[in-house]
Amino acid sequence: MYPIYYGLAIIASVAALIGTIIIARQVTRPENTSSPEDDAKQLKNAGSDTGSIPLLTTIYAITFVITAILMWIFIF
Repeated sequence: MYPIYYGLAIIASVAALIGTIIIARQVTRPENTSSPEDDAKQLKNAGSDTGSIPLLTTIYAITFVITAILMWIFIF
């Protein structure tokens, strides 16, 4: 039964790592050069773009919950 728990912990950790790498690549991707008018339009629409912080928070929250459950199983 313990190999299943270890497998779940490894899968959750790998999923969090892959999600973080994907988000980091999107954030560090160079922006295209654009005109000042395009920049102004992007800034006006920036309020609707929530960014990657909520996605990272969700990934790490899920990983934390799974880790806490596994720790509870192993310790108690």
